[in-house]
Amino acid sequence: MKGLRIVILPLLALTMISCGKKQEAAVVEEKAVPVTVASASHSDMSIIRTYTGTLEGWKQAKIYASIPEAVIELPVREGSFVQAGQAVIILDKEGRASQLRQAKAVYDEAQDNHAKMTRLYAQGAISEQSLTSIKTGLDVARANYESARQAVELTSPISGILTDLTVNIGQFAPLGMPLATIAQTDKLRMTIYVDSRSASFLKAGQKAIISLAAAGAGAGQSDVEGDIIEIARSADPETRLFRVDLQIDNKDRNLSPGTFARAEIIVQELDSVLTVPREAVFFTEGIPKVYVVNASSKAEERSIQVGENTLQKYQVLSGLAEGERIVLLGRGQVENGSPVMVMEQVNPSSSQGNSREN
Repeated sequence: MKGLRIVILPLLALTMISCGKKQEAAVVEEKAVPVTVASASHSDMSIIRTYTGTLEGWKQAKIYASIPEAVIELPVREGSFVQAGQAVIILDKEGRASQLRQAKAVYDEAQDNHAKMTRLYAQGAISEQSLTSIKTGLDVARANYESARQAVELTSPISGILTDLTVNIGQFAPLGMPLATIAQTDKLRMTIYVDSRSASFLKAGQKAIISLAAAGAGAGQSDVEGDIIEIARSADPETRLFRVDLQIDNKDRNLSPGTFARAEIIVQELDSVLTVPREAVFFTEGIPKVYVVNASSKAEERSIQVGENTLQKYQVLSGLAEGERIVLLGRGQVENGSPVMVMEQVNPSSSQGNSREN
């Protein structure tokens, strides 16, 4: 038994020595991770926000029914031009709710009576006061007739395009709901809502790029330029957002009211601020971090404070100095303290980028 112990002890010693050598070899053989780096540098940033809204006619009017009668005629097709005062929807003039027949009869009688009294007044048979009273009755009858007629002949208050027609012939016109919409489309209006910080940087006359939000539309397709024409002086008490109205030229009629669109607006210009490429920044429990390549060619995990950002870069408020190299490609393969091999130094892009806000 004693001899067996003498044999085992040397074997254990040899095993421990062997394991130690393997661990030392593993440390020695740790390879540097190939990475691409960029330097923190000062550059300009244009902060662009994207807002959504619906295009509307520059002037827009909706037509409502005042009596629940059946639609018997639609003189104008949707998409057609309408003159101010032109009938767009005609309701049943003989329906129970219509007072047109009665009002027309009273008006015709008042006209005849006024004509007779005018002749009698010319002959000196009635006084001027009597004629004035007759004329007042005629005016009242005329007003009642026009009111009854307008209740069944629904006309457009403005000249423009009939952009929406929600009723069909034979359908009873619902009360309180728009039956048709007429819009002036040579210019369009778009209303967006922005936060107080962004609103403080906006001003009337500032440009916006309007793009249609149609599915499958390619970048740059149907993009047009718009202008800010009005910014609300106070925020909505419920949303705390400011209303901003945009004007869009549409002389070619390429855009249609009711279309969902996006507006991109520069809300802030930052001059010569410290920035890093966006792909270099990662977040751990909400804390922004980067890997800095130190003098020993190792990746040093560094917490930073960021400000504004675009699709290309982050503004760095603290935690980095200009010229420090940070890991871009290969960031997912390194850890704090990992040796790295710089394969390429990338010059940070000076493109402005875009930060979206809906």
